[in-house]
Amino acid sequence: MRADTTGSGIVHQAGRDVNVHHHHGPLPDPASVAQPVPAPLAPPPAVPPGFTGRTEDLEDLLAILDPTAADGGTGPATKAVVVASVLGMGGMGKTTLGLATAHAALKRGLFTGVLFLDLHGYDDTVLDAGQALDAALRALGVEPEQIPPETDQRAALYRARLATRAQAGERILVLGDNACAVEQVEHLHPGNGPHRLLVTSRDNFAAALGARLIDLDVLGPEESVTLMDTALRITLPKDRRIAADPDGAARVAELCGHLPLALQIAASQLAADRSLTPGQLAQDLEDLDERLDVLEDGPRAVRAVLERSYRRLVLPQAELFRLLAVNPGPDLSTETAAAVTGITKLKDVRARLVALSRASLIRQDPDTGRWRMHDLVRAYAAEQARQNPQQSAKALTRLFEYYARTSRAAIVHLNPAAGGDKKHFPDRGAAMAWLDAERANLVATVHAARAGGHREVTVELVSLLGVYLRSRRYLQDALVVATLAHDAATSLGSRHGEGIAWNSLGNAFQELRRFDKALDAHQSALDINCGLGNHHGEGLAWDGVGLALAGLRRFDDALDAHQSALDIHRSLGDRYNEGAAWNSLGLALAGLRRFDEALDAYQHALDIYRDLGDRHGEGAAWNNLGLALKDLRRFDDALDAYQHALDIYRDLDDRHNEGMAWNNLGTAWRGTGAYGQAVEVGERAAAVFRELDDAYREGEALGELADTLLAAGRLAGEVRTTREASAEAYRRAGAEDEAVKVLGKADG
Repeated sequence: MRADTTGSGIVHQAGRDVNVHHHHGPLPDPASVAQPVPAPLAPPPAVPPGFTGRTEDLEDLLAILDPTAADGGTGPATKAVVVASVLGMGGMGKTTLGLATAHAALKRGLFTGVLFLDLHGYDDTVLDAGQALDAALRALGVEPEQIPPETDQRAALYRARLATRAQAGERILVLGDNACAVEQVEHLHPGNGPHRLLVTSRDNFAAALGARLIDLDVLGPEESVTLMDTALRITLPKDRRIAADPDGAARVAELCGHLPLALQIAASQLAADRSLTPGQLAQDLEDLDERLDVLEDGPRAVRAVLERSYRRLVLPQAELFRLLAVNPGPDLSTETAAAVTGITKLKDVRARLVALSRASLIRQDPDTGRWRMHDLVRAYAAEQARQNPQQSAKALTRLFEYYARTSRAAIVHLNPAAGGDKKHFPDRGAAMAWLDAERANLVATVHAARAGGHREVTVELVSLLGVYLRSRRYLQDALVVATLAHDAATSLGSRHGEGIAWNSLGNAFQELRRFDKALDAHQSALDINCGLGNHHGEGLAWDGVGLALAGLRRFDDALDAHQSALDIHRSLGDRYNEGAAWNSLGLALAGLRRFDEALDAYQHALDIYRDLGDRHGEGAAWNNLGLALKDLRRFDDALDAYQHALDIYRDLDDRHNEGMAWNNLGTAWRGTGAYGQAVEVGERAAAVFRELDDAYREGEALGELADTLLAAGRLAGEVRTTREASAEAYRRAGAEDEAVKVLGKADG
């Protein structure tokens, strides 16, 4: 029963019920209250079994709170830390860490006693400031009849008793556990002297207390598995299921979000059913919608812990919390949160996000400023959102519209022929930065749109994202989302959408060097667009067909296809795609060894891109010009062209094409006999492709580097080692024929 300040009641403190008798009549001055020799404080509660994975946090707390260090362990010029606050979402293990810190501090002699107060901040009955002080005074040895009724008077007596203990040589660590508000603990501040206050809470009020903040995050993967194994073997000492199924255990830990409470409950599920393997438990946890049902074992439940935090939110915060669950990606920006809610003022949205962060229901990345929700919190938020499906559906529609609109505005900087608000982002760099930050969300949104039956959104997003995903070499993502778009367009019965999706699929297959599949996809797009009379789509499909044919080394057919594309783009007045067709035409001509004609085609492309101010297209044209000039053995001119391309790609932060330019520069330097420069830039090219995990291009660059080393007269062993590295890269790319070819070259 909750105590009050007008009568008598019961306060539960440190595991015992204490009768409360309030003083009546004239109040004694705290200084005049008899000060007996301080009795030793009761020991703090034991650390819950299975404590693991928090060694660094524990050591940080001990250093911060150390009363024997003049500066609290923070540096010679810093004021001593008197108050520390451990923050974290429910189930993070804050109480366990606090108790472990208390026991370690006693063991090391940093403190002579610990005053533990459970403030019940998230229970139905919460201790207010007066009740917390009442419990503290009783623990400090004050007789009930000497405890004054007013909070301020209790606080004065509390400080006086601490001062008495300080004079007796004592150092007390006050541990205020499970505080929900600054008002609960502000009077527990021990003041100047050797005493310290450690607060644990789901709510961040460290600044109001002037406290050093320790913000707990989830455990690492290894620590999570160790916690489960330890917890299981406390109950069943001979149980070895965790060790016997490491993959299953790792998956359970991942699905628990590495949250200590969830891991403890998972271990209890294994203890309750000895036939259950970690792998089977992982299967039970796979469905996010049902995960919270599994993560309860009677006395403990993740859902119940989260519910206690949720019910303390005010209405606008609770509404935002529910709506954040509609975002299918791993995190979101403040702007995205505004789009989801439909709130126009960013400051209002930011204030609500900050409130959720202070309540430990979301976290903000300190580097990016983006907001992230733990998977189990997301599951709970989704449960709440399902209670108002219409509101959630509207939020999801707003999210789709925001991502599509902003993607169009970003992609127009990568593909000037695309429609979009070019003024939304100031330049290509800003557009790419947004796409980089939102990639995981955009890909997840495509999956969510397809799963939710939003077929038009699926097709549109994929048509926009393809060029970006290929540019950044997220080729498997490009293939997966293109497949989803094709399925969506087919089920929608949209022939126009099918044509777009087939082209997206063809482009993805092309970059993955699966040229047969690319040809089939682009041919399907061509057939559809011809049937629809869609000349723009037809031109794009002809270009795709030509590139696939060139990849298959059918250069005559590729030339015809690119000529068809060029004719269509010119007839439509589509200058951007005309430039692309000239570039592709040049590649086919070069494949036929018609280098002078290829040079002329590339020059046409360069002139168009310069007129359009398309720097990326200009870089591609310069790079291709260099190829033709090198084939014509005009190495100095080729070097100049490649340098132009390199400068552009570096300026645009296009690492993949930068690697291509470095590789081409190396071959041109080799042609001039400048082997030192050729080796240097060849190594740079290989390093770029290795960084980008483009094994095929890495193999290509290493093969060229081996040829350069051979031409430079390097030792046969060095040449051979480089060829073997090239072959290994080709094998990783699944290009066994190329691996055999590079190893078959003579080393001189």
